[in-house]
Amino acid sequence: MIKQILTTLVLILGLSSGLINAQTEPAPLNVAIASNFAPVAEQLGKEFTAITGIPVKFTSGSSQELLQEIKKGAKFDVYMSANTNYPLDLQKTGFTEGSPYLYALGTLALYAKGKEISHNGLDLLQPGGFTQLVIANPKDAPYGVAAVETLKKLEIYEQVKGQIVYADNVLKAYEMVDSGQVEAGLISYGDLKEGQTSQAWIVPGRMHNPIKQAQVALKGASSNAPKWIKFMETDTAKNILIFSGYGVTNLEEVK
Repeated sequence: MIKQILTTLVLILGLSSGLINAQTEPAPLNVAIASNFAPVAEQLGKEFTAITGIPVKFTSGSSQELLQEIKKGAKFDVYMSANTNYPLDLQKTGFTEGSPYLYALGTLALYAKGKEISHNGLDLLQPGGFTQLVIANPKDAPYGVAAVETLKKLEIYEQVKGQIVYADNVLKAYEMVDSGQVEAGLISYGDLKEGQTSQAWIVPGRMHNPIKQAQVALKGASSNAPKWIKFMETDTAKNILIFSGYGVTNLEEVK
């Protein structure tokens, strides 16, 4: 009889403890991120959770794909685009809580696996320097727009456009070069892994418009969304961005 009572008490206490934990553990913050930002976002998420106790769940895709998902009703707390146009679009169409803010500046790079081009990128990025060059689709991806701007700035776009291969997004462009499927690509410097930076040439910023990346809290977002947006302005976040190959900016409102 006593054994049965003790067993019942243990079960009750266990259930109570589970209910308390379920009530006190915060729900994850759901963040939709541009594919190029996925690797660094995981690092940022770990630091954010360590500081706030709030877990973060990331969903990645092209900025355009995520934009359409949000408009179709996908539920996210924060949208982090690789440009400023899409967050502004969401704001104008009533899908956001407040205004978009800049969180990073993207860096375009020429990458050719197995080739040391860090000091000699312009030699490769010329007609005859490659058989195929992959870029993100400029219809959907800001890095693709910057790639086309760069080729036009160099006055070689018309000569090489027949050799251009288009990837769905800039991360796919990197993967196509890294797998050997394509010889070279204009990709996001932030996607390069350790040891690969010597095989990449950072495209000077003067060759294309700045790749300004903006984030915005979405309609119906968790009350923790502003904490994430503010976190991106902290020294912790900025140090991770710089180490990962991104430019940093103040938490500037996009208009």
